[in-house]
Amino acid sequence: MNGYIKNKTPIWRHAMKRQIGPGQTVSLDELYKQYGEKHGLEEGKPFVAWLKEIKLSNKEIWNVVYEEEAPDSKPVQEKIEKVEEPKKVKVVNEMVAPHVKKVIEVDEIINFSVRKAREELPKINDLNLLKYALKNANQLANKDTLCIMLRKRIGELELSKR
Repeated sequence: MNGYIKNKTPIWRHAMKRQIGPGQTVSLDELYKQYGEKHGLEEGKPFVAWLKEIKLSNKEIWNVVYEEEAPDSKPVQEKIEKVEEPKKVKVVNEMVAPHVKKVIEVDEIINFSVRKAREELPKINDLNLLKYALKNANQLANKDTLCIMLRKRIGELELSKR
């Protein structure tokens, strides 16, 4: 089979009895040998559909890529000749407002609801601000979920800065 699965997140994930790193891929052939034969699945589309729907259904985490091999596959040179040159994009000089970052404070982060924290925490890249917010949120009642989310985001940022 011609394809792979890919971890799209910035953290390690455990799936299919293996640890898959950020951006790491695993070939479909390898997974088919391990799971397809065991579950009696046909090779090709049925196996890929089973992966997408049952095993790796979260599309925000997993990218399942399957390239079908056409039965009447033509030589590579013919396919290359048919590819057109990319069209040039005309750039129009327009006045655009500069991107202004909103300065967020520790108190705002501490007062986030869980829903708002899920939206806003991935946008915050200031490690010191997040650590300070975690330190203050640990002292408050009913902020356990927010603290877990802050720890996770801090871990992601520390991992990406290595």
